[in-house]
Amino acid sequence: MKISVDLPGLRQIMQDVEGDISTAATEAMRGTSRKALLELRRQVTGAGLSQRLANTWRDRVYPERRRSMTPTGYIWSNAPDIIDGYARGATIMPLAGKRFLAIPTKSVPMARRQTGRSKRVPMSPAEVEHAFNQDLFYKRGRAGQVLAFLNAVRSKNRRTVRAATKGRARQGRTAEPILMFVLVPSVKVPRLFDLDATARRWADNYAAEFERRLEGR
Repeated sequence: MKISVDLPGLRQIMQDVEGDISTAATEAMRGTSRKALLELRRQVTGAGLSQRLANTWRDRVYPERRRSMTPTGYIWSNAPDIIDGYARGATIMPLAGKRFLAIPTKSVPMARRQTGRSKRVPMSPAEVEHAFNQDLFYKRGRAGQVLAFLNAVRSKNRRTVRAATKGRARQGRTAEPILMFVLVPSVKVPRLFDLDATARRWADNYAAEFERRLEGR
């Protein structure tokens, strides 16, 4: 025996309920994803790192243009190696058989690099030697450091350095040893972020956000 019951409007009611749930779930995911993204960016700048690095965080919610009862929020960084280093803590070692990493000082001029788009970065030791037409000379520093200098003249505002040319010497601008690089055997990157804790916190917040939006419909 088969009993069929056709309740008037039941299908429409179910569709409306599913629509409300899908809308609340998708809006909650978009709101939560955006707030999590902004917190991750604040973590970067709050740790004293650049806004440029902070802006590498991106987010996207799927489906992008439809509602879903099971939306997915995806947050990623366009500089994953750097972010991962600060999330785990890392030790940077020199490569290709080199003994030291060269950390530039503020006196090192900037050079342009083409990495998808042009950007300015400090010159390498080889570029500095070429630009100033002289070899760097070295002195021992503390804690295993080696200090790399060259003889140059400071600009009038004392912010940059220039090659010690004969013309500048005739102007009375005397060459002096300028510290260009600090050479170190390795660099320890501190752990600045806890990405797992951030993900857990915003996953918990999503449930509350979903309930709030569903009750408001």
